[in-house]
Amino acid sequence: MNCPSCKKEIVPDSVFCSWCSDFVPSSGQGKKAGLFRRWVALALDPLIAVVLYLVGVGIVGSISKDLGTVAAIVLPIVYLVWFLSLLRKGVTPGKKLMGLQVVNQQTGSIPGMGTMFVREFVGRFISGAFGGLGYFWAIFDKNSQAWHDKIAGTVVLKLAPRPVPADMAPSLASSR
Repeated sequence: MNCPSCKKEIVPDSVFCSWCSDFVPSSGQGKKAGLFRRWVALALDPLIAVVLYLVGVGIVGSISKDLGTVAAIVLPIVYLVWFLSLLRKGVTPGKKLMGLQVVNQQTGSIPGMGTMFVREFVGRFISGAFGGLGYFWAIFDKNSQAWHDKIAGTVVLKLAPRPVPADMAPSLASSR
């Protein structure tokens, strides 16, 4: 089989071209996400939660102790709802910031909520259960799949940059 993007031959059973890193089942949708970018996104998810919690509780708590208690209860719920709403789109807050998206490895479609739940909660627990070996597995896997990706049947893409519409782009004449 040949890559639809660069036309070079690809490894059998691979969902990424080893030459141009394009996602073969849906060419042009994105490229194979780098492991560093994925690990940064993984670290950002809890960091965002902690920062939002501390800042929110700190600010609200400085106004009123009772409101601070309410914020300590409400803010984690708000973050969880936001997190779950993003899962429906195949991203987490960290992945969204890093320009990554989780897709079905066979079709390139956004996985359902059930698949994302299995990947993010059950699969990540299994990936971390053996000293993090499941996360490092992606280094050696031809499709850069960690154990949680394999369990859920997903891959992570670095999304292709979206072109800016001509009417939204600043003109060269106005910048002079």
